[in-house]
Amino acid sequence: MRTIEKSLGVLVAMALFGGCGEAVGTVDGDQTPDGEQKSIADGKADAWNFRNDPKLFRMDLDYNIENLPRSAATKNTPWSANYWPYYKDGINDRWQGQSELSPAEKYDKAFNGWVPAEGFMDLKPLNTSTCEFDAAYYQGIGPAATWTTQNKGIGRLVDGIDGDRDGVDDADECSGAGNNAESQYENIGTWWGICHAWAPAAIMEPEPLGTVVRDGVEFTVSDQKALIIQQWDKASAHMVGGRCNDKEIERDETGRISNSECRDLNPGAWHVLVTNMIGLAGKGMVIERVFDFEVWNQPLFGYDITRQEEISLERAHELLNVREDEGGEGEPVFGVYDGSRTAQGVLNLVNGATFTVLDDEVGLRSDAARGIIEFRNGEDGKAGTRDDREFSNMTQVTDVNRLGESAFGSLVEYAKEKNLVPLEYAYNDEATRFIEVKMSSKWITEQHPTTYRTDTSIDDYTRSDHYHYILELDDAGEIIGGEWVGSSIMGHPDFVWTGTASRGGNPHLDIETIRDIIREGREDVLGPATPTSEDHNYISAERVEIPDNDVDGVSSSIKISDEGTITSASISLNIEHTYRGDVIVELKHGGISAEVYNGRTAEQGWEDDIVLENQALEVFNGTELSGDWELVVQDTYAQDTGALESFKLSFTVEN
Repeated sequence: MRTIEKSLGVLVAMALFGGCGEAVGTVDGDQTPDGEQKSIADGKADAWNFRNDPKLFRMDLDYNIENLPRSAATKNTPWSANYWPYYKDGINDRWQGQSELSPAEKYDKAFNGWVPAEGFMDLKPLNTSTCEFDAAYYQGIGPAATWTTQNKGIGRLVDGIDGDRDGVDDADECSGAGNNAESQYENIGTWWGICHAWAPAAIMEPEPLGTVVRDGVEFTVSDQKALIIQQWDKASAHMVGGRCNDKEIERDETGRISNSECRDLNPGAWHVLVTNMIGLAGKGMVIERVFDFEVWNQPLFGYDITRQEEISLERAHELLNVREDEGGEGEPVFGVYDGSRTAQGVLNLVNGATFTVLDDEVGLRSDAARGIIEFRNGEDGKAGTRDDREFSNMTQVTDVNRLGESAFGSLVEYAKEKNLVPLEYAYNDEATRFIEVKMSSKWITEQHPTTYRTDTSIDDYTRSDHYHYILELDDAGEIIGGEWVGSSIMGHPDFVWTGTASRGGNPHLDIETIRDIIREGREDVLGPATPTSEDHNYISAERVEIPDNDVDGVSSSIKISDEGTITSASISLNIEHTYRGDVIVELKHGGISAEVYNGRTAEQGWEDDIVLENQALEVFNGTELSGDWELVVQDTYAQDTGALESFKLSFTVEN
């Protein structure tokens, strides 16, 4: 059987990056780290690398600084929710009190046929304050609650097994007795939770607003949030940046982080993605706010650039605390060493300037300016002849008649002013222009579970971070990289990502059932949905052969002229293929790309054919229906072949 590898930038199990907690302090200020300055390292290139490349978001991006909005926010603000920490048993937490069922228990009772045994409500789940529990409780819960406890909760604390083999019983693991603080809760970090599922759900799903009763079971607002969040535990997603796993961060003499895994997210990639996703596409994204060991996923929905100004290379180095090494050798002439950058600048000036420039612009005496020209003309006193020569050192320059220390200083000043003094940027060899940027971001923090709607008080859960960085541009004004400045060096996002579709979580929960409950609750609060929504279906029955082992693949498009805002989108797909593990399918529209199928992560990839029925594509919600919809199909391995037989796009649209 062939090995199927996972593609870069696409995450199917976002649980690997799970974690969240109470919001930490915002990042602000422009303090320069203490320590010696760093000399320029010749030839060092440090634009974004493969983990930081914005192309990993798989959307059409504009990199030109002049085209990117300086302020924007999404039309719909993400909603706040609890992050359902593992040490409280995830969504099996009885957050309303021990006499009320947890969200998972409620679902089991309403939909999974679970009937609590007699006396069950007298049994006590783990109380993390007292570390007491009844083992019989965990033997009597239903399938959704059991899965939660075992996979996203405190299963290892209540299973009677010394999972970390340290000789400490479960109850003592809970309290930390006889153990160190780090291994309390049998090494379940208090920041572990399903924040990685809440953040995309809060962007992609409508917010629960009202209590709903199903089969005699009351689902409050936070119960509904817990259930829909859990089903985003796994998601198709595009990610840029990588996780920093260092608990102690090392920095060099400029204050710059030494480990490249902790230095990303590159600020150039950050700027491109934020301004394209939110500014141009109007779509929210998920940020891992802090770059250190812990993971704090938050929904980002707005930004405001308070400073965007082109600066000189010298100013860039000043902000980055980089010392511009002069170099040079021998005895200085009026403080300038031969071979130094300043000396090279003076030579560039005196070997190329006209008499008028030297006399009028530099401000030399006429006889000094004339002496420079005469030296260059050689013995015959004529320019353009065989005995023409150039100044090669500082002594030759100062030997010119009437060119003393003051006149020499004028040469130095003019050479620097006109950028004749050669200077190399410390980090990205391709950068020719530099933009200083100060940006404030807008994101949503967590809340404790509630029975009431919180959309009307979302400002109470809105937070801002402030970032300071330098963008590196090429001659065309395209962003090609960047460097964090000041306190942003130690206070910037670790990675950013966008969820394109939920791929499931708890196998005993049905996401469409949960969505139906949410719809009912929203209608109870807001009233029935306006009858402006329409269903649209578009079919392409064109058969297209898929080229074998071709990274470019093949595309088939549907052009839609109907207009309206998409509230739901799905795709049905029929591909004949002799090894479906070879196939990757993406749908592109309006600069956004959604992964439809990825054979590298699919189950039973060795089987034939791909048939999908009404697979949801949440990433297109809120976008415009009209335009070209392009389906791209790639075959990533040789030998097996196939063809795209047909596909159908289905939408619900608000006019």
